[in-house]
Amino acid sequence: MKITTSAARRLAVSCLAVGCWAFGPAAAKAESVADFYDGETVTLVSGFSASGENDTYFRLWGANLGSFIPGNPTVLNTNLTGAGTLIAANYMYNQAEADGTSMGMFTVEAAIEPLLGNQAAQFDPTKFSWIGSISRDEQFCAVKAEGDGPKTFDEILKNEVLFGTSAPASDTYRQTAILKNVLGAKIKLVSGYHGMPGVLLALERGEVNGACGITSGALETNLAAEYKAGKLKLVLQTSGDPTKEFGDVPSVFDYAKTDDQRELLKFFFNSMAMGRPITAPPAIPADRLEALRTAFMKSVQDEKFLSDAKRLHVEVKPLSGEQIEQRMQEIANHSPEFFERVKEAYK
Repeated sequence: MKITTSAARRLAVSCLAVGCWAFGPAAAKAESVADFYDGETVTLVSGFSASGENDTYFRLWGANLGSFIPGNPTVLNTNLTGAGTLIAANYMYNQAEADGTSMGMFTVEAAIEPLLGNQAAQFDPTKFSWIGSISRDEQFCAVKAEGDGPKTFDEILKNEVLFGTSAPASDTYRQTAILKNVLGAKIKLVSGYHGMPGVLLALERGEVNGACGITSGALETNLAAEYKAGKLKLVLQTSGDPTKEFGDVPSVFDYAKTDDQRELLKFFFNSMAMGRPITAPPAIPADRLEALRTAFMKSVQDEKFLSDAKRLHVEVKPLSGEQIEQRMQEIANHSPEFFERVKEAYK
């Protein structure tokens, strides 16, 4: 007779209460990773809008994830949006089950909020159980090609322009604020839109003239027609490897004039190179963390996943959980004085 996962757990509780010898050697045997996940449901918590590009990546990855985790659990997707994905980050740290049945995805910008003294960020980014990152898309800032507004970043340094952003902890807000506060761009931030879909809708309606955080994947999918028709002009590349795929677009680093500017730009935009890291709560059992990290790396190398990713123009450039963990620790090692400068740049 097969003992289900829930029955095994009840048995374990009884074992703790009256002694394992009461149930014999089989009851005392440690539960394997496969035994734990057999019959379980793993929940993927996305901090992004359900209609957005990042959520699409997350769901694409989760579609076949269960087959790579020992015990082949069911995988369920859910969304927990708000505050630039900070709500999802708080949930994963403080409320999600720390047993390996929950994983979440939110922005790097949200992850470093506690280091900037944000009291609403109730977590330590170095203690998350980082699983990996699927993609590190090139990202750009763009303006509407129509109308009388600035059409190059050099012009944006001299002439005021409205840029749409999401919440203050979001990557769209941070990218835009950095350009304004570090490089002196004449950008007026119009914030509060619901994720990148909301920002792009505002751009389409003419509520704003520009936006940052536009990925290469978006330029090849939902924004392809507008870009190819010449209605959207890229003015700056902010992250990813330098590329000529979308024309001769200057890099944000081309505009750094001082060491201080270069240091701040490097901190922020190189952090973005981690993409959208996936994490589990802190202190999940070590064997399950290893199994989830292994499952991640196998899943992003799977032929079906890569085929689906290519169809959706998702460039798969994975980072391992160990790499994310190391980079988060490097970020956290900056001095309090440095983070004060970062806070000023983010205002």
